[in-house]
Amino acid sequence: MLEVHISLKRGNFELELGFHLAECGIAVIFGPSGSGKTSLINCIAGLEKPDAGRIVCHGQTCFDSDLAINLPPEKRRLGYVFQDARLFPHLSVRENLCFGQRFHPVPPSRTVPNIDDVADLLDIGPLLHRPPANLSGGEKQRVAIGRALLCRPRLMLMDEPLSSLDMNLKEGLLTYIARIPSQWHVPVLYVTHSPEETHTLGNSMLLLRNGRLEAQGTVDATLCKARQMGLLPCSTFSLSGAPHEAPCPA
Repeated sequence: MLEVHISLKRGNFELELGFHLAECGIAVIFGPSGSGKTSLINCIAGLEKPDAGRIVCHGQTCFDSDLAINLPPEKRRLGYVFQDARLFPHLSVRENLCFGQRFHPVPPSRTVPNIDDVADLLDIGPLLHRPPANLSGGEKQRVAIGRALLCRPRLMLMDEPLSSLDMNLKEGLLTYIARIPSQWHVPVLYVTHSPEETHTLGNSMLLLRNGRLEAQGTVDATLCKARQMGLLPCSTFSLSGAPHEAPCPA
């Protein structure tokens, strides 16, 4: 589904890693601030250009330094949800959603999400005629997710989309995000430094530190590795108000 082998140097920071993800639900990119999580997905999205390497998504080469290939973001068929919703303030919710459709029109015979489908999935039907200024933070992020889905992406990229929300809003949005792979068969690459979000959403996990891939595997095993490396404050964390401990293998 996704192959990445890249190097990128920006000032004193260097990102150099490689990995392969097969078909998956939600793969979490986890690591402390400054580990290179956002730089990695920006390279995948085409918002940053690696110095060298190769990126292939669903068989399409998006970047190859040896072959001088560097597809622009709109040619990569990826959806991107940022930390802030980045909705167009002069457009209604419906018009913001429609903006995603303009890039990848498809024949009517193909089964793809339409605005009504996405509105049902994300419970934003009553918001369609409202301007973004009249939405809560959680509502804005749901609209941003819907707009990304309506780009008909082969892969969804999410860069800490819940970081600015309080716990109640986070728990609701986690439910919506978790439904995306099963509802539309769109895999998600989800960036976070929250172990709670990781364990709630992740089917697999990539652990980054200082621009390097330290571990890749199941969520429990990779969180255990993060704890052993001192990247988690303790073994037990709160998940939806209840304690949860990711067990380390014996």
